Amino acid sequence: MKKILTYTLLVILTGTLFSQALFAQDDEPGDIYMEFSTWKYNDMSRSLITTITSDNDDGEYFVKGLPVQFMLTDGEETIHLGEAISDANGIAEMNIHEGTIDYPKDEEGYIYFTARFEGSDQYWEAEEELMVKDVVVSISFEKDGEDKMVLFEGVILGVDEEWPLADDDFYFYVPRMFSDMKIADGWFEEDGTGYIDFPTTVIGDSTGNVLVIARLEEHYDYGNVEVSAMINWASPKQLIAAEKPSRELWTPVAPLWMIITLIIMLAGVWGHYFYAIFQLIMIKRSKKKEIK
Repeated sequence: MKKILTYTLLVILTGTLFSQALFAQDDEPGDIYMEFSTWKYNDMSRSLITTITSDNDDGEYFVKGLPVQFMLTDGEETIHLGEAISDANGIAEMNIHEGTIDYPKDEEGYIYFTARFEGSDQYWEAEEELMVKDVVVSISFEKDGEDKMVLFEGVILGVDEEWPLADDDFYFYVPRMFSDMKIADGWFEEDGTGYIDFPTTVIGDSTGNVLVIARLEEHYDYGNVEVSAMINWASPKQLIAAEKPSRELWTPVAPLWMIITLIIMLAGVWGHYFYAIFQLIMIKRSKKKEIK
């Protein structure tokens, strides 16, 4: 009897300790993953953007409502830029207007940013660092007869000097309903300049105006840099004749052979129905005559 009681107590104690361990494990904060990027725009303003995710048994998900601290350092002093809260897509974004911050740079022109989440009861702390060179890019338009060109120039801003932005891609877009459409790929030459021929197929508004957007995208040295300008070189929208859909299997208007085939099939089916009903009526009438 004593052995049974002892074993019972051991089982209860083991189960209790195991349950406590499980609860303690469930109460531990989860890991978060932070992606850090920056965008610079026409007006020299800059956006610092983090995307925060975590994961569980159901997979990866965006984390909402986390405060992210953005900082700037020159290697000796840390400057607190501000705080942003992550939204439903896990994005915490801080915008820095031109002239509000004097960015400290090292001798190669790099600026050092930090994004930090201090941690909470639900998630562990996380930190990401980002170093980018400060660049200025510009676009202009030039027309020579029927030739239309978009000229561009890029400059890297150092501490006391400037360098041409050379040997890099520069992508051109125009806005569309759901996303921007790429119209050309440019290339910075050794002197920091370049050009593209403006496409003749671009469609603008009713007067031919279109916004031309040029970007350095996810560059390992410069991050994301965007400039844009309006020009009236596009084809006016109302001059573009609407294309009539062809009669194909994948278009809204079906081929004629398919319509004719469907009509014949439906006519055959309904014809059989009417014939059967007619035969039933005739049988019923013949039976009435026999009875009389």
